[in-house]
Amino acid sequence: MTEASNRGEIDADEEVVTLDIAGAGAVGVQLAGTFTGTIQFEASIESGTFVALNMLPSNSTTAAPSATAAGAWSGNCGGYRIFRARASEWTSGTARVAISSAVSGGK
Repeated sequence: MTEASNRGEIDADEEVVTLDIAGAGAVGVQLAGTFTGTIQFEASIESGTFVALNMLPSNSTTAAPSATAAGAWSGNCGGYRIFRARASEWTSGTARVAISSAVSGGK
């Protein structure tokens, strides 16, 4: 497994940005832009069955499975194959989403 990354935009409910993280130990997400909505952090061992994945914001030690504002998050993802950022509730705006993985280094 080498490091991988993906970028995309979310501007409507249930839109997703995904990344294959098989073999990775850590995943990072950066959200940018102006938006009103909730983005869930989720991972899957097998495609189609996703669970919430707690991520740490860069400026806190309190993990959360979602975000409502721009910022950066990181977390452990060992054992999962797919990571996604999914809009669970959306009112307005556009979130630019960047996801990257690494062999190790999650919080």
